[in-house]
Amino acid sequence: MVKAYDKGGFQVYVYSPPREHQPPHVHVESNSGGEVLVLLGDAETPPSLWQNHHMSASDAREALRIVAEHQQQFLAEWKKLHG
Repeated sequence: MVKAYDKGGFQVYVYSPPREHQPPHVHVESNSGGEVLVLLGDAETPPSLWQNHHMSASDAREALRIVAEHQQQFLAEWKKLHG
């Protein structure tokens, strides 16, 4: 597991095999509660919300914004861990 981001009450994690699986995604946790899984997309596809586990809609939007802003960084971390 790599903590790829920790700022403003949000933490973004990239998990490694064998726990983790395709498609490329990150786990975003909020200090106010809940977690979302965000698909990372690729050069042509923006990140998208995949699963929401008890995170408020406003926090989920912020989590998606964070992942979109740092998409290339998170993709690089995913590729480093998953090949």
